[in-house]
Amino acid sequence: MSALRARDEGAVRVLTLSRPPGNALDLALLADLRAAVAAAADASAVRALVLESDVPRYFSSGLDLEEQSSLPEPRRAETFAALIAAYRALLAFPKPAVAALSGSALLGGWIVAMACDWRLLAEGARVSLAEVRAGLTPTSGLVARLSALASDPRAVKEMVLRGKALTAAEALAAALVDEVLPEAEVRPAALALARRLAKSPPRAFDSIKRVLNAPACDDALWARALAEFDAVFAGAEAREGVAALRAKRRPRWEGA
Repeated sequence: MSALRARDEGAVRVLTLSRPPGNALDLALLADLRAAVAAAADASAVRALVLESDVPRYFSSGLDLEEQSSLPEPRRAETFAALIAAYRALLAFPKPAVAALSGSALLGGWIVAMACDWRLLAEGARVSLAEVRAGLTPTSGLVARLSALASDPRAVKEMVLRGKALTAAEALAAALVDEVLPEAEVRPAALALARRLAKSPPRAFDSIKRVLNAPACDDALWARALAEFDAVFAGAEAREGVAALRAKRRPRWEGA
């Protein structure tokens, strides 16, 4: 059974992440997400998109480290490349896209959320782009996107340089999310917002969205970002960081 379900609520296509316990993003789920976004883009009856989770406490905890570690070493960077492909599909989606973050959006989960146009976050949930804690880099492309979204550069530094997970209140204060709601209200509110957005003039909306997202859609930017990730991922710090993350222990950078 697929970990991604799709249903239509009138003119709104709802995509539900359903891979307990944390909606870890494996290659299959990322491929399904990319394909589902493309299908929604091509469907004339679909006028808006909601991306949600039915897993308690999490929108997504990020990439599936167990799957990544099980791949042959030359293929282990494929998971990040698949994440970026899904992210770029969402970023280029020509219609309104709403992220219903009824739980925490961490690492790759927050990357997916950043590609949406609106983000609604649950009280008590957190968001992070803390690759530095695993000896990795979120890359220039994702740091640029985070910086473009944030109203406070200090929040960006805290997230990417210190690996801090922002609380819902901190994310709202930095303009990284549009609204904070009780957990039970997030998914209904996201659907209601998407229904309103579905009434937007489609060609005008697409044209304006292209302008807003143009800097983040540059092919050269993402070629450079993937090269940056590959270079860091091949190093000793990344091996130690990912091993520590999997073992739920502190990394030992002095030996890396």
